[in-house]
Amino acid sequence: MRRQGWRWLLIGVLGLLVTGCFAPHGPAFGDGSAVPEEASRVRLPVRPGPDGTWTVNSTQDGLLGQGRVLVRRENPDRRGWRLALPAEFALTSRRPGSAHSALVHDHEVVLVGGREGRRGPSAIAGLDMENGRLAWRLPVAPNSQVFLNVSGAASVLVADCRSGSCRLTGVNSRTGRRVWSRTELGAVKVLDSCRADAFTADPLSAFAHDHCRLYLVTHDHVATLDMDDGRPHGNPGLRVPRGDIDRITENGGRITLSTAPAKGTCHATVAAGPAGIPDGAEDLNWQRTFVWDQPQAPRDPRTGCRWDRTLPLLVGYSLVLPEAGSALVLNPYFGIRGQYSRRLAPGEYLTSDGRRMEIIHGPDRPDRAFDETDGPVRPDGLSPAARPLKGRFWQDGRRLLLLDREDRPLWEGTSDCQAFMHQGTGPGVFLTYCDGPDLVSLRPVHRD
Repeated sequence: MRRQGWRWLLIGVLGLLVTGCFAPHGPAFGDGSAVPEEASRVRLPVRPGPDGTWTVNSTQDGLLGQGRVLVRRENPDRRGWRLALPAEFALTSRRPGSAHSALVHDHEVVLVGGREGRRGPSAIAGLDMENGRLAWRLPVAPNSQVFLNVSGAASVLVADCRSGSCRLTGVNSRTGRRVWSRTELGAVKVLDSCRADAFTADPLSAFAHDHCRLYLVTHDHVATLDMDDGRPHGNPGLRVPRGDIDRITENGGRITLSTAPAKGTCHATVAAGPAGIPDGAEDLNWQRTFVWDQPQAPRDPRTGCRWDRTLPLLVGYSLVLPEAGSALVLNPYFGIRGQYSRRLAPGEYLTSDGRRMEIIHGPDRPDRAFDETDGPVRPDGLSPAARPLKGRFWQDGRRLLLLDREDRPLWEGTSDCQAFMHQGTGPGVFLTYCDGPDLVSLRPVHRD
């Protein structure tokens, strides 16, 4: 009897697996036949900024924030709310950790305040997500750096770096309680590999997603911070270049970092090496020093270089070194020690769209795919400013398009904001856009 029971249990489990694997799937944008149907229409809860985007747009948590308003959009699984923010915490900056910005990750939200006449953040505040209120406020020293990292006992780091040392304070993001505090002599700054200091344009969903760490930088080494107690752990196998370490990322057990271009000469160095303690394997450290020149960037008034630290250096699956004359494209793991490298033509630069396609832009010829086997970079009839969304949606200015697999229109509309995709209340991914005074969500359905 016991053997028969196990047999029937096994048959049941196999039946569930087969049903899950081979049962027909529901409609989905991008399947070639699904078309949009209006799932919801509400009054626009908070208007976007002049560029059509919000300072805070967390599709995972349903948050939209701009200026002095932060809202959570209601659905059957969560209660909606609208929070009027004090002027100190108005949301106007898209640089994470700067004054008037927000740090959002994994259902944790910390607002960074600022006050007129004061340099840097003035305070931080935690958001009570369920009740739509500020749960706590903690003042910070002028020019402090603020980071959100949910990997330890403390999830917020406040770094006050001055006169050759950094005072580090770990804070619990839910209670605002100080968990630990310590001073590190010789430190000059802290860098975040997953937000403002990363190599990627969208780091939390790209290379660095599984390696979100904070790094303490001195003049001659870079250490990984432990958010349980604030202690730095060295990376003795990493050879740190001379100069102002400005950006950092970690992937595949390797740290890659970049110095800021030097004032006047624009010399910069990109270097890579092993994270943690080397295992005795082949030394894969590499460094390359060059004259930094990004043709798509304006001249930085402080250095005199064409340099914009918000532009990505990891583009799609490539590492781009913006060398004067022509950019050098490398494998991001092996760098200059790898067998692969490619030079772009003078004035050209590389970008990546939402499909992870790498696109070459240049002054004298149309945009083209970096990988020549990828085909056209966008469907016929769309401008160079058109951007792809998921599920074969495209937005070109105010124009919204859903295309079939032959790039023929299945649906067309207009949006007064930058549309965005998100998980809907039913199966499939929804599209949300602005229709005049309304915020509209579309779900995929099959045609009758």
